[in-house]
Amino acid sequence: MCGLLAVRTADELASRPFVPSPARLEPGERALLVAPAQRHLWKPQSPVAYRRSNMFAFGSLSFVIAAHAVNEAANALRKSKAVAEAQGQWVVDGAGPLTVTTQGAHFTHPDMWAHFAWGRAEFCDMDAADLFQIHMVDDVTGNRIGLRFRTIWAPLVFVLTALSSQPGHPRLHDRSWVPPHVAHIHPEIPALVADAALRLATGQGAFLERNRYRGLQG
Repeated sequence: MCGLLAVRTADELASRPFVPSPARLEPGERALLVAPAQRHLWKPQSPVAYRRSNMFAFGSLSFVIAAHAVNEAANALRKSKAVAEAQGQWVVDGAGPLTVTTQGAHFTHPDMWAHFAWGRAEFCDMDAADLFQIHMVDDVTGNRIGLRFRTIWAPLVFVLTALSSQPGHPRLHDRSWVPPHVAHIHPEIPALVADAALRLATGQGAFLERNRYRGLQG
């Protein structure tokens, strides 16, 4: 990951070993790595629906009160469960190889393939050290879609996406995208990423064209 982020020019990128990929790439697009990944889809919120139980109890006053209390407690549990199930959540949608390229990422699956270019994100983030999240607009339907990928390369995918789409993202500047267990290996890389993000966010994007990240922009 640090080696890819430290690439200075397109020539240095071209000198890296060829990486075969199952994804269909555009002319001039180069695969940087291929790794297993799990894709998650966002399941939107659904209406709260539960069946309320009404009861009639006969007997002593204490028995009737106790019976109604038990029934109301059961109704409250059913309602709480229905509310929890109605909330939006990420659901596993399949597993397959994720190809990271000079232009974007390709998730290869027989039924649920996905592709996004680095500059397509409306929003991106990392939910964990191995979880990358992206929201974008579908070219075909015009609908906004959310995707999440579980992969050990989530930090790299996040940095490449955020630098192109969200250079002001807090994680780029506070360096929280770096997994704690590898932060000490190449401490200069997070500093370079933060510097590049600052220049982009403040309108000095030409820095990328003449310096370190030109090769990774495709």
